[in-house]
Amino acid sequence: MPKVMIVDDEPTIQQLLRIIMEDMGYEVVAQSMNGEAALKAYDGMDPKPDVLIIDHRMPVMTGLDLAKRVLEKEPGQKILFLTADETIKERVKEIGVTSFLEKPAEIDVIRTSVRSLIGE
Repeated sequence: MPKVMIVDDEPTIQQLLRIIMEDMGYEVVAQSMNGEAALKAYDGMDPKPDVLIIDHRMPVMTGLDLAKRVLEKEPGQKILFLTADETIKERVKEIGVTSFLEKPAEIDVIRTSVRSLIGE
């Protein structure tokens, strides 16, 4: 069963993403409200999640900073960047994130993006 970590500071978005992932048959192994908490949780995981779903604008540490730090440690980590901040799309691509969706995103588009990252 594929494992997913959700990082978003909006509880309703976290809940919606959890429902979508569980409906797809995926296990949500962690949820975090900011990048710093997510990085601590991620560092303690073994094995690592198959996919991280990351928002950008969050307190303490942004999604971009989180993605950079994760990819420095695990260059092959699959990340779906899901944010309302379209201005960072190019910077996200530059650090190696291949999947970017702008909020609000259609549920089917989120599903398709995660499946693609997992290789289904």
